[in-house]
Amino acid sequence: MHKFLVSSLFTLTFFWTNPNFGKSLDGLYFSEKLTTENGYLILGIEIFTEKGNSFYNAQELRFQKSRGWEEVLFVGKATKEGKGFLLVPEACQIRATDVWGKKMALLRRFDCDHLEFRLGLDESGFFILSESLLGTRKEVVLPYVLEHTVGNPVAVRFDAPQMTTEGIWGFHLNGLGERNPEWAWNPSKRNWEPFPGYQSKEGLQFYRWKRTFSN
Repeated sequence: MHKFLVSSLFTLTFFWTNPNFGKSLDGLYFSEKLTTENGYLILGIEIFTEKGNSFYNAQELRFQKSRGWEEVLFVGKATKEGKGFLLVPEACQIRATDVWGKKMALLRRFDCDHLEFRLGLDESGFFILSESLLGTRKEVVLPYVLEHTVGNPVAVRFDAPQMTTEGIWGFHLNGLGERNPEWAWNPSKRNWEPFPGYQSKEGLQFYRWKRTFSN
């Protein structure tokens, strides 16, 4: 399996009360693979509570033909606002590599506490973020909502000619080496099932590993 290192600043679960349905939702929220002027991006968000306060991790994987790969990482506070959340980042950084599979190097940290994002539901019941992390896309739909357990490594796989078929990216991944995932997400049943091997399917595919000390 393609080795790729993504470290997250928090390994906690995410709790959100859906204002339309009145029940708590635990999970990770992902966008589709979104086309940009010079490539594409994928956005993922994790919101969690700690000691009664809400926080979030946001990650954006970006490919640009002229620059290669970038990973944007935001960490901040989530504040209830109307029927959604106001997300204000407190720490932001960008990592980069010119070749997929190489460890991403820190490109820069930057001040971002003046930024804010809104996360809510549209009329069709889809989660929408007001914009992508660097403002490339507006009103980013997050159609993938995955069940998530505290600290479990979860990754998305997608088709791209710049990546090997085992190329993956996601949350809480560190030191996985050559180990295959244990579970695959079944979007029609909305649950995790035993990993059947990497398969060619349309759209994004999600996998989960057993948490180890190295994660």
